[in-house]
Amino acid sequence: MKKLMVTVALMGTVAMAQQNTPPAARTAQAAQTAIQAVAAVKVTLAQDQIKATTVDGKTVENVIASPKTVLPGDVLREEVTVVNVSGKVVRSPVISVPVPKGTVYAGSATPSGERWNTQYSTDLGKSYAATPMKTVTVTENGKSVTRQVAAPVTEYTNVRWVVAQLAAEESLKLSFRVRVN
Repeated sequence: MKKLMVTVALMGTVAMAQQNTPPAARTAQAAQTAIQAVAAVKVTLAQDQIKATTVDGKTVENVIASPKTVLPGDVLREEVTVVNVSGKVVRSPVISVPVPKGTVYAGSATPSGERWNTQYSTDLGKSYAATPMKTVTVTENGKSVTRQVAAPVTEYTNVRWVVAQLAAEESLKLSFRVRVN
């Protein structure tokens, strides 16, 4: 049996200062904007176990809130609740959640929509893409060929959502699933 923990990172995307502002002042202003964006949003994470059962020939999912222990093969939902506590619109918050150690990404992330983009990382959050790519070398006609292919989802290390804006007091729930190793 295992206990899992995960941390959530919230970053505010920085708004650039006016064109005529000196670079040093822009950097200081950008840092202050990022700090304000983070302070304006409250983020909580819930980790629930998803158990699939069959009832009358149909698959039904049961949610076990905050399980104390899990076993290899168990599926967990990582659910992030984001609340704007600033009293005004927050623009471009970025919510990043690592795949917990001892698990692999199992899909079902809250998909991109009109208000946010869902992105994934395979390099511990250094870079993100809607479909992360990896370089592979294959043999074709007796020659080694290197090409870019979509990385398997089991190699995803982080999930993030880039939200266009959060209205005052607005709350969002975003989630993805992992499988325990």
